[in-house]
Amino acid sequence: MHLPLLLPLAAALLYAAAALCVKIALGRGVTTLDILFYSNLVLGSIFLPLAFFGHDRWNATHVPWALLAGLLFFLGQVGTFRSLQSGDVSVATPALAAKVIFVALLSLLVPGSRPDPDLWLAVFLTMAGVLLLHRGPTTAASRPLPTLAWALFAALSFAATDIVVQVGAPKAGFNLFMPVMFGTVAALSLPLLLPARRRRAGGVRAPGAIEWATAGVLLLGLQALGMGTTIGLYGDATGANVIYGSRGLWSLLLLALVAHRLGIKDGVRDRSTLLLRVLGSIFILAAVSLVLF
Repeated sequence: MHLPLLLPLAAALLYAAAALCVKIALGRGVTTLDILFYSNLVLGSIFLPLAFFGHDRWNATHVPWALLAGLLFFLGQVGTFRSLQSGDVSVATPALAAKVIFVALLSLLVPGSRPDPDLWLAVFLTMAGVLLLHRGPTTAASRPLPTLAWALFAALSFAATDIVVQVGAPKAGFNLFMPVMFGTVAALSLPLLLPARRRRAGGVRAPGAIEWATAGVLLLGLQALGMGTTIGLYGDATGANVIYGSRGLWSLLLLALVAHRLGIKDGVRDRSTLLLRVLGSIFILAAVSLVLF
């Protein structure tokens, strides 16, 4: 078993819990911009303590790699938000899942990082599994082409981020690279997201909204820590993303377990959709097994 790849598995599970908390918070009046703004501040804070250690392994001449990674990560967030804003989630989510394909393709540019046949099979199983998991009742997307374009832009930006982390973190030193990268994300959030958030402020929030949102953004920060550590310290961005691609499966399982208790409507009742999700789950578990064992 590849033990470092247990970290993205833990990150996928944390993401599932974070997604549930965010879903509840959004249903109680918190906005998407609230989540994005505060999660970026958490990301900047959660990696900051690393800057106080390991100075002997720093190489400041490679800091531009970290700045580039922070910019790409932020652009990926912008693309994700715009894709969800301009169309149907059923269009955006599968397109965003193309990240694992982009990571595998971009990794071909990295010397010594060529995926083996099993990993390529795992990549395509993950993509197929995600597509099946997010199949559901057809809904009309108001602007399908812009939605698709923004989602693919986001997927490519996030994929490029992971490759830059894989290449740049060992050069700059992990303890320097990660605080600079996510500090850049937090810094970009202040002038760009804060004014937009203020324009949307003033909505009514139901009781518990802030608590659920806080839990969500903290869990999002922890799962980013897991993925960042895996790719920055151990490399293998493609394998990490295959494992992390299981987050949709864990999200659906967690939602199925607690939806009724928390009064959340899943909306999936037809047998064909459930069968497709079971098949998608099998594909994803097969992909995870190929990478881990």
